[in-house]
Amino acid sequence: MKTPDDRIPSDRDDPPIGRNGWRSLDALRLEAEWQAQEHALEQERRGLPLDRADSRLAEYRLIARALRTPAMEPVPYDLAAQIVRHVEGTPAAGELFERWLLRVLAAVFAAAMIYAVATYGAQWMPAFSQLWPTLSPRSADWAGLLVGCLAVSLAWQGVVRLMRHDVEMPAGMA
Repeated sequence: MKTPDDRIPSDRDDPPIGRNGWRSLDALRLEAEWQAQEHALEQERRGLPLDRADSRLAEYRLIARALRTPAMEPVPYDLAAQIVRHVEGTPAAGELFERWLLRVLAAVFAAAMIYAVATYGAQWMPAFSQLWPTLSPRSADWAGLLVGCLAVSLAWQGVVRLMRHDVEMPAGMA
């Protein structure tokens, strides 16, 4: 739409109106646009019916109406806190059902795996023992060192978790 400086040329180096004709055509076009905007604004203020013949005037009236209507309601001051409360709130019934179903399915799978190993394990063990490489006494030393390093690493991680005061204990460990 219009701005306060639309009628005043901003560039003082422009040629004067009428010189070579190009400035006068631009000034006439700007004046026609200005008048169309003013006319549309006046018609919108009066509440006159929309003239379907002039599409440019209809567009300007639509812009004037949009600028006059208030913006959407403001964002609540505590929007972030509301979102956090919503996310951390009690889970929906579908989520609870899904968690319990997952637990039940994991238990059924574990029971089926234990049953299969107990039933067919004697037949599988020779096949697995052939896949296992024969270990020399030196490799057993390295395997013991690896297990020891892993144990120290896991123990150190547990100590760090216990020493932290800012992190809450998981629900299963408390």
